[in-house]
Amino acid sequence: MKARFVSLAGVLITLVTVSVHADTITLTDGRTIQGHLDRVGNNYVIKPNHGSAFEVPVKDLAGIELGGPSTPATAAKNAFSALRYHIGREANLDAIIKSISRFITHYPHSALLGKAHTELIKYKQYRALGFVRFAGKWMASKQVKTLMAHAADSAQAALADYHAGKFNAARAAAVTAREINPDNSQAMIILGALDYRAGNLPGAARHFAGVLSKHPKNVIANNDMAITVYHQRQQPRALVYYRKALNLDSGNRLLLDNIFIALNHYSGNHVALLYRNLSKMFTLADVKMQTAMAKQGLYRIGATWVPLAIHNQMSAKLAAYEKQKNVLQAQYDSARLYLQGVQQQIQQLVAQINSLNTSIGYLQVQQNYSYLQTGYMDLNYQALMSGYMAQLTEAQTQRSKLQGREISTITAMRQMRLQAKLLQKSAPARAFMVHQRIMLPGDLAHVPPPAPLMVAGPHLQLN
Repeated sequence: MKARFVSLAGVLITLVTVSVHADTITLTDGRTIQGHLDRVGNNYVIKPNHGSAFEVPVKDLAGIELGGPSTPATAAKNAFSALRYHIGREANLDAIIKSISRFITHYPHSALLGKAHTELIKYKQYRALGFVRFAGKWMASKQVKTLMAHAADSAQAALADYHAGKFNAARAAAVTAREINPDNSQAMIILGALDYRAGNLPGAARHFAGVLSKHPKNVIANNDMAITVYHQRQQPRALVYYRKALNLDSGNRLLLDNIFIALNHYSGNHVALLYRNLSKMFTLADVKMQTAMAKQGLYRIGATWVPLAIHNQMSAKLAAYEKQKNVLQAQYDSARLYLQGVQQQIQQLVAQINSLNTSIGYLQVQQNYSYLQTGYMDLNYQALMSGYMAQLTEAQTQRSKLQGREISTITAMRQMRLQAKLLQKSAPARAFMVHQRIMLPGDLAHVPPPAPLMVAGPHLQLN
């Protein structure tokens, strides 16, 4: 979890205004903070004397000295340590100079005063030269422009290599672009696309998340993140990213095609607000898109677009396919219900047969006992046994018949499942759906053409 920090000036005030009740908290990165901390799960909540509280992982705590610094020298050392830490993350030279000056004012007798003056002179020189912070370093604005141009050129080369199928070269160029400029979104998206293509979904998600952390309104990163987490079996989370992307660009055809697939393959709750809201948004946007695409002579068929003649042909085939699928599904459902009824009857007959065998066995024991006592066969026992034997024969005959029906029904259902698999491989099923497609830089201004009809049709699974 990332810590949230107060302003540089506020931090310094916190460190130089030491409360007698405060503790000195030392973190593994060298920071020392005057304040208090509480354990919350796997984190510590640090409450500085001044400024907002923030959280750090337990492993980031190096030590704690109760009661605050023991000497003024220790207080100055702690303050200077925190000052340098925050200077390393501050991009405003005026704020840095002001904070160093504040340290010098509060600790005029510190052994660190010389270092503080050296730092002050250095950052004043940076300000005089018009330096800015870029990629963690201070340099002239002209140099920044040059580096950013080099990064942009490398990112553009990476994109060209990607489109040419030179994926190793694309990765090398994108890595170079990001080394020059860690904030180059184009390079990060290309690296994410390369990881996604290689099946490294966690790596792809990290790259897309890196873009979104600084550019949350990046449509391409939102789309690509949605696809990545969708295939990480986080479908509800994917719908959230798709909704963000759709809010930003409801007129992007590729985005709408991807959302169509996501909604149609969604295995979660279709009644949930998240699904219903995105579905409603998609429907409104897609109506406009279909109107626009019709002017180009293209019409939606599943998740892609085709000329009117092909659309009419595919629609007829899809209607026939759906009818055949529904008939087969109805036959299968009927057979499954029939099988359940047969199996229940068999279970009842098995219970009856077991009961009759038990009763016959009991009567045989009683008859034998009576014969030993009297020397005669008891006709009552004999009559009961004959009745039970007749019932047993009838039950066994019925069970045999039902078992035959069970076998024939199971065989018929197996044949239906084979038919379903063949139906899935038929042209209408294969042509209905395409895969969600990762976006690349430039795809907003120049949307790639509709995907060709391909394998990955609607699923018909009989079970």
